Amino acid sequence: MAKDRIGTIQYDSGKGCYRVRLTLNDGARPWVNLTPTARSPKAEARAREVAAERSQIARKKGLRAEDFGMKPRSAPNQADPTPPEETVTEYAKRWCDWREGRGLGCAKDDRTTLRRHVLPIVGSIPIRSVGRDDLKHLVMALDAKAVHGETVDEQGHRRPFGWKSACNAWTVVRALFRDAHSAKDVRLCIREDNPAEGVVGPDVGARKAKQYLWPSELERVVGCADVPLRWRRLFALAVYTYMRAGEIDALQWSDVDLEHGIIHIHRSRDARRGKGIKPTKSSAARRVPIEPALLPMLKAMHDESEGQVRVMRLPGDGGPRKLRMYLTRAGVNRADLFITDATRKAMTFHDLRATGITWCAVRGDEPLKIMQRAGHADFATTQIYLREAENLTHGFGQVFPELPNNLVESSQESSQSGSFLTKSMISFNKVCGPSGARTRMPVRAADFKSAAYADSAKGPRE
Repeated sequence: MAKDRIGTIQYDSGKGCYRVRLTLNDGARPWVNLTPTARSPKAEARAREVAAERSQIARKKGLRAEDFGMKPRSAPNQADPTPPEETVTEYAKRWCDWREGRGLGCAKDDRTTLRRHVLPIVGSIPIRSVGRDDLKHLVMALDAKAVHGETVDEQGHRRPFGWKSACNAWTVVRALFRDAHSAKDVRLCIREDNPAEGVVGPDVGARKAKQYLWPSELERVVGCADVPLRWRRLFALAVYTYMRAGEIDALQWSDVDLEHGIIHIHRSRDARRGKGIKPTKSSAARRVPIEPALLPMLKAMHDESEGQVRVMRLPGDGGPRKLRMYLTRAGVNRADLFITDATRKAMTFHDLRATGITWCAVRGDEPLKIMQRAGHADFATTQIYLREAENLTHGFGQVFPELPNNLVESSQESSQSGSFLTKSMISFNKVCGPSGARTRMPVRAADFKSAAYADSAKGPRE
């Protein structure tokens, strides 16, 4: 329902009268002088009554700017030009275009979610006619997909679909109908209510346990000479700074204050969506103190940078697979890190960040400091790590331990140490066994072409 127009009043001391500012249907706002009178509370109250009366008269008569001697204009808040029977599919396209125009990184993914999981159910219904029952049927369809465990995309490919996917789809639906009711852009406000309010979303399933490394496991990886130096440094940097992958990828040496031991995190690289450099996930910059054990490695990397701007470039495709491969090569074989099932998920690069945050909680850092340094927008996210730390025993180990000297060696030395792989098509490669002892195992000819061994000879990239 449109807000009643009561006008705006102002006392003009020069003319000795109250002035009324009206809001017309075309958006114009002319001033109208009232009969001269002395300024008083009673006169002001009467002026407000007159302002309300004249505003209502102007609205009912459809008076426009030219009726008050003003230049004709088009009202910015005039009725939505879209057809009255615009469907959910048509509105969703306008909505996604609007969000992409605002630079929202999730807009492309939201468009895909709507196309695959929402529009086949409610897309043909006029957007103004969608009711709570329609959205309840949508929720039931999402629940059914989650129970089935997979869905088929437009190309006929089967894709996994769990309860989190259903909840994410419902989040997009709620945002769409919220904006259909109260978006900042008046062209999108085409409903007088939000039918998604009060509708219960999809069922929530079991939350998979977070993965993190124990201090002894990280020591084993960063100390294993058969893990490429670039990867050993990447393990240490990700854990000891608990930065997101995109933040590490966008980190420049100008952001690293080695003298004062501070890293300024204020941007991220959106490699997955191809958006380039963007603000951090929470859109808030933060400064993180450099752990004393990490400082020698960063100084060595800076000395080797030779004018390069970026601190480290993340590996491309296959990163999670390589990460787990190097864990195995270093003798870290804990099952939780490699198994994905109903309650667990195999370790990914993001879990290195979770490792560092968990270690901060184990060390007893102040919760608000952890929240700020991790870049959490919501304290509830930080509490997940705090509760996990409470369950860990004293046998967990010393967090943020001293890093081995082999992380400070130059990339040239590292590549030379791995050059023996190219001398023979069949040789023996020393690897770290599960106990941490070095064993010997045969290497196949095909291994020489693998990305794993290629990385060991390349050393750190830009």
